[in-house]
Amino acid sequence: MDNKHFKTGYLSYQARLRTKFLGLFLFVVAIILYNYFTKGQSDFGLYFLMILVFSIVYSLIQFYNSRQFINEVKFLDDKMIITGYNFNSRWEAELKLADSKIEIKSKGQGRSNVEYFLRIKSKERTFDINKSFNWDYFSLLDIFHEFKRVKGEKIIFDEKYFLDILGKKANGLSSMDIAFGKEIKK
Repeated sequence: MDNKHFKTGYLSYQARLRTKFLGLFLFVVAIILYNYFTKGQSDFGLYFLMILVFSIVYSLIQFYNSRQFINEVKFLDDKMIITGYNFNSRWEAELKLADSKIEIKSKGQGRSNVEYFLRIKSKERTFDINKSFNWDYFSLLDIFHEFKRVKGEKIIFDEKYFLDILGKKANGLSSMDIAFGKEIKK
């Protein structure tokens, strides 16, 4: 019997939402104050309305993106058990590895900052591990390798490229360091 277990800390829905909103809130307040004091009160209504509409749309997107959170992955023989939270309600899903595949995905998080997550696809559902960017990259590497090992698949060239980047990020290099070819000091 082959068992591996990976886990990260729990984040409540409020904590996940707060990390997404704090930057937006400060940005919107700064723009409103800047426009209020530099443009005067005559143009303030138009700017305020534009910023308000943008903020509402962005908020709805963040409410949706923050709802699901995966904090535990277990490998049991030929199955994978994923545990997570939808808002603050715990759920568990069991996948057969034979019917699933794993991909390394990236998401830009601002200027010169790219973060990575794992996407696991089965016939029924798709799961994103590290979508809240709270897993450490060593765990993501271990999950990826364990998935491939248990399933009996070889790592292809494209995956080797992303695994190399994940390894460098796990060892503390930034996206900018990786882009300029900086290597890990041994």
